[in-house]
Amino acid sequence: MSSDPALWSRRRLLRTAGIAGLGLGLAPAALAACGAGGDTGGGGTTSVRVALGWISNVEFAGFWIADDRGYYTQEGLDVEFIPGGPNAPDPTQTLAARGAEIAIPVALQAFLSAVNQGNDFVAYGTMFQNAPSALLSMARRPVRTAQDIVGARVLGQQGVQPYIDAAMRLAGVPVEYQFIPVGYEPSPLVDGQGDVYTCFATNQPITLEQQGLVQDRDFIVTTYQQLGLEQYASVLCSERSWLDANRPTVEKFMRATIRGWQDNAADPSVAAHLAVEKYGADLGLDLAQQTRENELQIPYTESDLTASSGLFRIDPARLSGPMYKAYTAAGVTPLPDVAKIVDTAVLDNVFQGKATVS
Repeated sequence: MSSDPALWSRRRLLRTAGIAGLGLGLAPAALAACGAGGDTGGGGTTSVRVALGWISNVEFAGFWIADDRGYYTQEGLDVEFIPGGPNAPDPTQTLAARGAEIAIPVALQAFLSAVNQGNDFVAYGTMFQNAPSALLSMARRPVRTAQDIVGARVLGQQGVQPYIDAAMRLAGVPVEYQFIPVGYEPSPLVDGQGDVYTCFATNQPITLEQQGLVQDRDFIVTTYQQLGLEQYASVLCSERSWLDANRPTVEKFMRATIRGWQDNAADPSVAAHLAVEKYGADLGLDLAQQTRENELQIPYTESDLTASSGLFRIDPARLSGPMYKAYTAAGVTPLPDVAKIVDTAVLDNVFQGKATVS
């Protein structure tokens, strides 16, 4: 295991989320179907435990800003963030075991799998409007479309092939390529051992930038969304019974969180400093890398829907339409009824018809 937390992060994402494809996770172990219960601290402050999908790095930028600037306190909340890690359970497992009231699994499929295992979970927000999972290629042999993958040597992690296959099937091109298993850093691509490398668009390209290479001149990043495989990532979910009993608390949490993410878009360096110096101070994070990662991830939190209706929005029609189509092409089944697992009312109440909160 590398000592580089950035590589740890992507390593965990790739392993638990099948991230070289859609941010779609491998099904976790069977989860016990049980409710989660919040508790209230003294002085009228409500305690909320949030299980994160990874270590306390800049990936959770808006949460750190909301906490540091007192937005949760202003809402009467005492929020405890439970970090993940290379040996930590998936957040959905923590949620099912009542170790948290809110979970943020990296992969939407982890949430769907938990539902399929009998857990009555409901999602009400998503950090990423488009999963930053992608293909990385060099200018000498660029991969911009599924057609470009035909006949290529694909460097990737075991388990990602179904999503490469899905992109090619959806594009109507032959599913023909050579798969070469590799680790979680892009040097084999640079060394010419393959033609394209499965990556996370907010991470491995930074390694190439640090080597003096320039995107779109020296290397190409093509997201799976650009290949026709759309997917949300890092959804926020809870046990339905807890959400129903604590809806005002969830709305307060989301309002404070969204304020933090709105601030993050204005200055990516703020959360990078918080991750390095405060929330992830014991992780040996690199400030330059964290700042750049935050810069790269912000566009993935935005969409036409967020521009008109606010951050963290989930579109049930998009999930049940193109996203479920991508899952189907990748052979992922069963797919639960979206109407039963998504609650849009939480953010409707938070935004009150506006696109921002204050």
